[in-house]
Amino acid sequence: MELRTLRYFLAVAREESMTEAANVLHVTQPTLSRQIAELERELGCTLFDRTNRATMPTEDGMRLRQRAEEILSLVDQTQDELADRGGSLSGTIRIGAGETRAAHLLTDAFVEMHRVHPGVAIELFTGNADTVEERLERGLLDFALVIEPVNVDKYEWLRMPESDHSGVAVGAGSEWARLDAVTPEVLARMPLLVSSRTSNRTVDIGAWSGGALRREDLDVVGTFDLIGNAALLVKTGEACALGIDHLFDLNSDELRFIPLDPPISIGSYVIWKKYRLRSRACEEFLRRLRARCE
Repeated sequence: MELRTLRYFLAVAREESMTEAANVLHVTQPTLSRQIAELERELGCTLFDRTNRATMPTEDGMRLRQRAEEILSLVDQTQDELADRGGSLSGTIRIGAGETRAAHLLTDAFVEMHRVHPGVAIELFTGNADTVEERLERGLLDFALVIEPVNVDKYEWLRMPESDHSGVAVGAGSEWARLDAVTPEVLARMPLLVSSRTSNRTVDIGAWSGGALRREDLDVVGTFDLIGNAALLVKTGEACALGIDHLFDLNSDELRFIPLDPPISIGSYVIWKKYRLRSRACEEFLRRLRARCE
């Protein structure tokens, strides 16, 4: 299995079209089709379902796509690191981040660095903590910004100096908009959208309510990953969203954020894998980020 063939395969998987992938790769469609067919024969499975409208990855194709992304990302990263022996800084810093107030510290550190070292690029990925941490584990990210709770013992880490606060976003015209705070009794009555994050929960309902309320007691009407589209539902007044205040800074008169009572402050960390060699660009970025956090 050649790296070039994997790049061809990924292009088809991403474009979902042989024609479009061939255009992106600057090869002829027959050449690309032949390469994919040879890869399928080599692996002994069908990688794509082909129709007149699209070329969609099969279940085996989806498995290979995940592995191919990891393999090629590590190859590209290794090439950058081996070429990074001196001279001006270059390469790419790959950062995954959730929606949190502290994210600007990372982008500010990069901007400061890029003005001095314009050869360095940034690759940003936005997702919830589960998704970002998974990509970090798979070697697809250099750094990840995640909110509490998070087990930092298996990582190197840097705590961010800014915190978010937990609460509930409600429609400005809803019955909940008149509240100044959300108590456990009130939260139990609200139709809630909650984070789809699975490995940890941003709000420990039992601890927050002093044992008076369990997560199972909540009226959960749905989940969300990133808040943008969920906010559309909140604006209608049919649901409220449990989250942190920064998520709802959407410059909209149709939303109101109500803090929890008792209040909860949520911290965040930048994490990176232990015992892993980092490029000079990543080391310089980390130095500047530390300075900002101090």
